[in-house]
Amino acid sequence: MKLTDRFDDVIEYGGEEIHVNLAFDIVLRAHELLKDDTFSPYEKVEILFDMFVIDSENYDFSFMEKNEIVEAIFTELLGFGGKESEISTGKKYFDLEKDAEYIYASFLQDYNIDLFEMQGVLHWEKFLALLGSLSDKTKFMEVVNIRKQKVPKPTKYNKEERENLIKLKRIYRLEEETDAQEAEARLNAFAEALLRSKRR
Repeated sequence: MKLTDRFDDVIEYGGEEIHVNLAFDIVLRAHELLKDDTFSPYEKVEILFDMFVIDSENYDFSFMEKNEIVEAIFTELLGFGGKESEISTGKKYFDLEKDAEYIYASFLQDYNIDLFEMQGVLHWEKFLALLGSLSDKTKFMEVVNIRKQKVPKPTKYNKEERENLIKLKRIYRLEEETDAQEAEARLNAFAEALLRSKRR
C-alpha cells in the first residue's frame, strides 16, 4: 500500500478494461467459495467472475476467457502467492471466518467501523491494513496473543498460570482443518485447476 497511489482495480483483457470489485466482503466470499467442495472448478470460475467483475452480465466472454480473467484477478490484483500467501503461511494464529465475530467487534471498538455497513465499500487492502493494526486491547488481538503464547514449563510457582493459559488455548484454538498448510493447499489446488482448464 502506498498513500500516494489510488486503488486501480482494473484488468486489461483483449483490449478492454474490466473493472473489478475488491471490497473486503467479496474477497472473503471468494475464499469461502474456494473451500467449498460442493462446486466444481468450472462452477467456481463462473461464480467468481460474476462476484468480482462489475456489470459482469454485460460481457460475452467464453468460459476460457472468464478463466483467464479470474486467474488475473488472483495473480495481479490479489497477489496470489504474494500478499495472500503471507496471510496463510507459517503457523496460523487467526482465521478470517472462524474469528469473524472477534474481528467485527474489534473494528467497532478500535475504529468505530461497522463491517456490515462497510460491505461493498471497504477495499480489501484497507481491510488488511486495519486488521493488522488493531490494538492489543481488542478481543481479536487478545485471542491472537493467547494462541501465540507458549505454555511455560511447569514449576512450583506457575501451576495456576499454566492451567489458565491451557484453558484459554483450548477455548480459542483453531480447528485442525483450518491450519495454514491446508489453506495453502486449497489455494494451490484451485490455481492448478485453473491452469488445467486453460490447457483443454
